[in-house]
Amino acid sequence: MDKLLGAFTKKYINKLRDLELQLLCDLLDFDDENLYKFNQGQETTITIELNKVTKLFKNYEYSNE
Repeated sequence: MDKLLGAFTKKYINKLRDLELQLLCDLLDFDDENLYKFNQGQETTITIELNKVTKLFKNYEYSNE
């Protein structure tokens, strides 16, 4: 999970404005299992509110490259 979140953050952090950076911090506070399920389009045990950052993460595809 660290690789997925790290790669996502590295890709987008310099493109986000202040409010979006706070949304990124909020996203990173969720537990790994629910974040992974959310990213994979699976049902989560919590509600993750859709916003610009969560939409980016939901559609982000991790690549080992």
